[in-house]
Amino acid sequence: MAGSRTRLDLLIDALAVVAAALLCALVVLVLVDVAARYLRWFSLAWGLEASEYALYAITFLGAPWVLRERGHIAIELVVEWLPARARAAARRVADALGALVCLLLLVFACRVLWRSYAAGTMVHKSFVFPEWLVYAGLPPVFLILLAVYLRWLLGARAP
Repeated sequence: MAGSRTRLDLLIDALAVVAAALLCALVVLVLVDVAARYLRWFSLAWGLEASEYALYAITFLGAPWVLRERGHIAIELVVEWLPARARAAARRVADALGALVCLLLLVFACRVLWRSYAAGTMVHKSFVFPEWLVYAGLPPVFLILLAVYLRWLLGARAP
């Protein structure tokens, strides 16, 4: 995988760029809102809600990149003491468990998305929109996370 980028890698990179752009926009939004309130110019009534949705989106859009780069917090103290073969086996077990969790979350996210869509539930806050839009990004993200774990389990080298 060194030097070659798969479509999955390009998709993960694109999602990370969107997450980074949202983070920059969030910083500007909060800065403008706080400064405008302090100076008593105006208040962005929708700013807090937009920040909530942006944080949610940043978390899920950035998760595949963090996973691919193995940037999640890991307790490696015990694993590092193991011989190389046992260490590799422990990593495979962890990857298999990660894949299983992602698969379960994918199924659950699809069920929640479908129930929300079928019920026609609306969100009524500063913004008014169908509730299923909040859940629409979850299944694709969990599918991407599952694909990363499966790629590792099927022999692609992890970073």
